[in-house]
Amino acid sequence: MNEMKSKLGKLRLFQVAHIMAVPFFGWIGESIRGHGSSAWTLWHWLMAGLALYAALGGFFFRRTLMRRSEDTLAKDATDPKALKQWETSQIIGMSMAEGVVVMGFVVRVVLGGTLWQASLFYAVGLLLLLLWTPRLPTKPASN
Repeated sequence: MNEMKSKLGKLRLFQVAHIMAVPFFGWIGESIRGHGSSAWTLWHWLMAGLALYAALGGFFFRRTLMRRSEDTLAKDATDPKALKQWETSQIIGMSMAEGVVVMGFVVRVVLGGTLWQASLFYAVGLLLLLLWTPRLPTKPASN
């Protein structure tokens, strides 16, 4: 259990770094770009589709890996493979959420979108990062 708490602390630090990156991306985007165009082009919609794909992929992979690892950890809380899988599921979720934020940065900087367009991506990415806060498995270990 101590190893899992140690991994949880590292994952929460990883989450805080990702959360702090969201306003950093916004600040850099505003520093680089001036006024943008609020028209939604095909490229903007492509970024929105990729962001949706990243969010759905995060939900799917995170849930699948976490379910497997939690079932194993309920039987043996010290199983190293299950611990690694649990940690991986957390990292995948947070990385996919950060990917949504990066899509917003691309919309703002590369495609010349406005701040409000990029803010949609930033807000969804931040929401996912908060939703997917790393937590200890809730299933009790059976003796």
